[in-house]
Amino acid sequence: MVVTYIFSCIKIKTKPCKYFQLNSPWFNLEKGVFSKFDLNAMFPEQWRLDIDNLQDEFQPNQYPVWLKPEWGENADGVYCALDEVEYQQIKNEVLQANRPYLVQKSATGEREFEIFLLWESSESMQPATFSITEAKNDEERRPVNGIYNPHTSYYDLTDQLDHDQQSKIRKYMESIGRFPISRLCVRTENIEEFTKGHFQIVEINLFTPMPIHLLDSRYTNRERWLMIRKLTMSLAKATRNRNPTLKEKPVYTRMIQNHIRYRFTSLAK
Repeated sequence: MVVTYIFSCIKIKTKPCKYFQLNSPWFNLEKGVFSKFDLNAMFPEQWRLDIDNLQDEFQPNQYPVWLKPEWGENADGVYCALDEVEYQQIKNEVLQANRPYLVQKSATGEREFEIFLLWESSESMQPATFSITEAKNDEERRPVNGIYNPHTSYYDLTDQLDHDQQSKIRKYMESIGRFPISRLCVRTENIEEFTKGHFQIVEINLFTPMPIHLLDSRYTNRERWLMIRKLTMSLAKATRNRNPTLKEKPVYTRMIQNHIRYRFTSLAK
């Protein structure tokens, strides 16, 4: 996908490295990350899950809770504590990792959905790519779903929703922010409740958000390749059409620095 994107950028004469500037207005330059804490504060209150900075003295008032790094790496370092004993064990471990952690209240919905959205420009009336994918995991009680979890599978539901349902979900996402590219994770009881606005936001990914519907095993390699070609060309156009007046930030450099620092500290310990 990366190679195809680079070729698409070359074809329309834009710089692929500018991809990292697409969501730069929401990049916390002081912390050097797309902070989950910052982004969570943007969510409308009715969909927001309470989060707090993990500190030694912090104690949740109910369980289960999730402990997450302030910046994500495909669910790496995410834990679920079902009770106080598990919480204390996990907390003691992660506090030694020299990595900012958050404690998040657990969502109540039984089903998990990922919504991917890509706009070719700020003036676009319709998204270039929009998908609604369900993440399923029947093997684990409180799964940390992600692309590296062998028990997680993905099912693209986009075509199962009518135009009105899709439009409602897109409007929910736009009420959070008009991000050039993003992937939102929510939990709800079912797709009908989702379209009614009854859901809770687990998190939103603004740094290299993978279009997770491509992992639906029902697609053939040819179908997947055609989707990638269309997606990467739209992404190249979004890169070309980014707002040139915005001050650029060292997004990729700072994220890589944080990754290396964390990995080095982990190995040293």
